Amino acid sequence: MGRRVVVTGLGICAPNGVGLGDFTEAMITGKSGIRFDSRLQELEFGCQIAGEPVVTDKLLNTYFTPLQL
Repeated sequence: MGRRVVVTGLGICAPNGVGLGDFTEAMITGKSGIRFDSRLQELEFGCQIAGEPVVTDKLLNTYFTPLQL
């Protein structure tokens, strides 16, 4: 099976960058968003590495109104 890609048209929300500019910079510089996740260790998962986008309150307020949040 080949690699799968989902195109939503909603922008980029990836572990190594949220938004086109941050994601492009991460791709150019080789920045990975995959890292150790202590929560998975606490839950005793066999695999304790994951990729999770960093979403701050400032970033949320860029895309959503207070009513939506």
